[in-house]
Amino acid sequence: MTPWVRRLLIANVAVFFLTASQVVDWRYLALIPGAILVQPWGVFTYMFVHGGFWHLAFNMIGLFFFGPRLEMQLGGKYFIRLYLLSGFGGAAFSFIFASYGAVVGASGAVFGVLLGFAYFWPKERIYIWGVLPVEARWLVGVLAAMSLYSGISGAGAGVAHFAHLGGFAAGYGYLRWRKRKYM
Repeated sequence: MTPWVRRLLIANVAVFFLTASQVVDWRYLALIPGAILVQPWGVFTYMFVHGGFWHLAFNMIGLFFFGPRLEMQLGGKYFIRLYLLSGFGGAAFSFIFASYGAVVGASGAVFGVLLGFAYFWPKERIYIWGVLPVEARWLVGVLAAMSLYSGISGAGAGVAHFAHLGGFAAGYGYLRWRKRKYM
């Protein structure tokens, strides 16, 4: 386990327990586009709030499996920048393209991590449900297409599909910028 992945896992689980036990009201930490002027911290804190155990579990599984290798590739400083910028990208896309009341979850940031994994290891096979091999680049492409379709059509109401797309876009933009800057 790498340092930033460990810290992020701990932070997400800790915030989940704080909000689930109602020590902290989750709405105070959510991104609420209509309340951005009175609750601006939501663009950051929403990344650590989850709508239930399975929401948390799936995001943290993605971070656990794809994060360490990417953190070792980028280095801790650049990994956490990718993670946070992807989360901010998710917030921006949610703010611009969506009309839901509250956005929560690390999905935008985790989708940025998944994109970073596919960026460096595009042909790496990922086994869906432990049996179905899919190359990382195809998995990202399918997830992006599904998020775009669902976001436009309204399928999967209650899921922040545009946050996923914002995470992909910001993650890709950051990786391309880093490549140009350090070549």
